[in-house]
Amino acid sequence: MARTLSAEGWQRNVWALTLIVFIAYVGFQFNSPFLPLFVHELGVNDPRSIALWSGVLSAVTPAVSGLLGPLFGRLADRFGRKVMLIRSLAAFVVIIAVMGLVTSVQQLFVARLVQGLFAGFTPMAMALASVSAPRDKVPTAIGMVQSAQLLSVAVGPAAGGYVASHFGIRSAFFVTAGMCAVALIVLVILFEEVSPDRSSSARASVPRLPLAQVFRYPHFPVVLAMLLIAQFLDRGLSLLIPLEVARLTSEDAIAVISGVIISAAAVTATISANLAARLSREIPVAQLLIVGLLAGGPLCAAMGLSHSWPVLLVLRALLGFCIGGALTLAYALGAQIVPSDNRGAAFGWLALGVQVGTAASPLVTGALAAVSLSGTFAFDGAVAWVAAGVLAFGARGLRTRREPADR
Repeated sequence: MARTLSAEGWQRNVWALTLIVFIAYVGFQFNSPFLPLFVHELGVNDPRSIALWSGVLSAVTPAVSGLLGPLFGRLADRFGRKVMLIRSLAAFVVIIAVMGLVTSVQQLFVARLVQGLFAGFTPMAMALASVSAPRDKVPTAIGMVQSAQLLSVAVGPAAGGYVASHFGIRSAFFVTAGMCAVALIVLVILFEEVSPDRSSSARASVPRLPLAQVFRYPHFPVVLAMLLIAQFLDRGLSLLIPLEVARLTSEDAIAVISGVIISAAAVTATISANLAARLSREIPVAQLLIVGLLAGGPLCAAMGLSHSWPVLLVLRALLGFCIGGALTLAYALGAQIVPSDNRGAAFGWLALGVQVGTAASPLVTGALAAVSLSGTFAFDGAVAWVAAGVLAFGARGLRTRREPADR
């Protein structure tokens, strides 16, 4: 039965959750960068077909997960968020292992589709972080969990590349399944679900709203838009960096230099997420997010004007420092708006915004880059400034708010 933990207990829970997310996401990074190679290994030889199948396979899991996110969140509010995390990880162990055994791209598609039906891992982890910590520590808890996810980008692809090159791409799927199993064991043993730290009268005053009614909370659509934009920028830049590197250096160095830049951005984004969480103790979360977006806009535009890859590296690292904590801050804003009893459903909707950003970014970025690469960087900078304007003038009530909505 869930209960309220001591100060030491909540810290242990957040550290356990951080470890769980890091292990799982490093595992996810073992195979996701190599989907095009695996599609080719499964018998698809035409380059256009490989690109098409890779895009479909990359999109199907987050698409299904995003659509079902609000439903998973509501179920988590009713039956427990730890149970939903156990459900996701246990299913991942089986489904991802099956991916290593498929013999056709169609079978792989079905497996990726089924994986989406059992997803919801990220929003539930964020929701658990937000309710595990005391009110004034919620941004810190979310920042730690988000940092684990960000840092996995700097570790997972390199480790996955080693496994895939030495033992085969199928082995990468089995390693991912094994790491999900380890994360599941850590979750079961180390994490103790807690109930919100409120009196029974306060709990009774917070109704369990119908699924879509979380939009009645003030400024919730703005927070949803912030998450969509933050994810749109992050995924779009991941696509643009290799293209810009290709313009600045020789073909045989593209992969290595792109990897270095992406890893450097992941490290600075991790630092940003933790620093933003600490600063939020003294400065309202919305103000931190506005400053980061305003500073990040010109850095986005400047990357399109780089004349060498070291300049691009510095600009991308600085941008990671400015907006790398945007997802953390946006989730913290969600915790400020929605009481913990309904936070699972709310974070499910927020996850849908993240997945929309994930799906829309490569489509929009690819289309714009085909016209003008430097113009696409400028467009991303403009998007960051628009987001800052929406938050500054469209949600003024958030600019001075600090505590989570647990009353």
